[in-house]
Amino acid sequence: MGILDIYFAPRKVFTALKEKPRWILPLAIVLAVVALTAVLTVNLAREEITMRQEEVMRERGLSEEQMEQARQFTQGPVAIISGALSAAIFTVILILIFTVATNLFVPLFGGESGFKKIFSVICFSALVVVPSAILKLIMIAITKSPYVTTSLAMFATGLGRDTFAHQLLAGFDFFIIWEMILVSIGISITNGIPRKNAYILVFIIWLVSIFAGIGLGRIFGRGM
Repeated sequence: MGILDIYFAPRKVFTALKEKPRWILPLAIVLAVVALTAVLTVNLAREEITMRQEEVMRERGLSEEQMEQARQFTQGPVAIISGALSAAIFTVILILIFTVATNLFVPLFGGESGFKKIFSVICFSALVVVPSAILKLIMIAITKSPYVTTSLAMFATGLGRDTFAHQLLAGFDFFIIWEMILVSIGISITNGIPRKNAYILVFIIWLVSIFAGIGLGRIFGRGM
């Protein structure tokens, strides 16, 4: 079983994981790609990001001196490295939450719980981030904007990014849908859950996460 099999022969991967769960290598790759993408995004779209930061600082009433200090910090290596680390840590947290939620409800949908197996399935399925990152970085390099998307939001250009409709459409990312399909197939094989039930469980958790993300974003957005 090779890493590339997750893209071309996922059933082979999940059948192997049923016998021997593995997660270190795929998780390491996912975190490295997420961190590198965060760094490259800042470098490829630096002008747009700087303009947006200055708009926010002006809205908060910062002086020119304070803005210059903030600008020097955000463009420095410490901010870039911390951004990459934050992206990696956030990814680990999401994967763990997804694994815990899935493992908790699998028995209710006719399967057997097994944290390590589900964690392995989710880590391998998360490798979808590799082609996703490549495509998004190409789009960022072309547009010089960090706000590129591979979701349904790309068809709603007239909607503001802060609107509920845009955020909802942004949740339906084509690569994440691919990832959810892989997770559904995976837990069906590794944890013995009926295929239909696996899809229902995974997509319910995913939909809840979309609305939870929008809600938390609006709550913390108002507080900033």
